Amino acid sequence: MEKNDRMRIQVLREVVNDILDFIEEGLERPEVDLKNNFYWSIADDVLYSMETKPEQLDCGSLVDDWEFVLSAYNNPGRSLPVTLLHVAPLLRALATTVPSFTPPKTTKADQK
Repeated sequence: MEKNDRMRIQVLREVVNDILDFIEEGLERPEVDLKNNFYWSIADDVLYSMETKPEQLDCGSLVDDWEFVLSAYNNPGRSLPVTLLHVAPLLRALATTVPSFTPPKTTKADQK
């Protein structure tokens, strides 16, 4: 199996766009309510350090993240890579809010 330790931005962009298009068009959900606001966050210095167990959790706010994203949307000069730190929790919340898609079951009549 090939080692995939390099991320291609175009692949990530296409997959995320496809998912968002599906939610918006396929599921007809152009907006999604943020059912929760606060979430647990782990400090960056231990987030990817598997040999160090986090001793402290931080708290994040989806509402604050959304405000940050809206600011970047309204002022494209603010769309910096650091904005992804606010996009990530929103995508995670979206993934757990939108129901998983199950393709419709086909019947013998559908196959004819």
